[in-house]
Amino acid sequence: MMLRSIFIALVAVGVLAHRTPAQATTAAPSAVGVWHGTSLCLVRPSPCHDEVVVYRITRLKANDSLSLDARKIVNAREEEMGVLSCALGARGRSITCTMRNGVWHFTVRGDSLVGELRLPDSTKFRDVRTARQ
Repeated sequence: MMLRSIFIALVAVGVLAHRTPAQATTAAPSAVGVWHGTSLCLVRPSPCHDEVVVYRITRLKANDSLSLDARKIVNAREEEMGVLSCALGARGRSITCTMRNGVWHFTVRGDSLVGELRLPDSTKFRDVRTARQ
């Protein structure tokens, strides 16, 4: 009887120890999805305009690569702005999209995607705040 109790106790400890890391480790939120929000101009005067945006983010073949299809809402309709190739950070929470005239940096925070556009001289040109649709 004593041996059976010890065996049950060891099994219970093993099961609890096995579950603890899985519960403590939280998966990084995925950037993949459709995001709606605002992209605000921070440099004035400039040809830049505040926009309501829609970003469609999809994963490419490489694990660390994403495609960001950027659109703006004009007269209640989506207008294409362009598609960017982006790199996904090591923890899956940061996204970097490099263009010839600047770099977009985004961070996934749960169901929010926040970001900015920095010009080559490091001027913060745009501020982006979106939510997962």
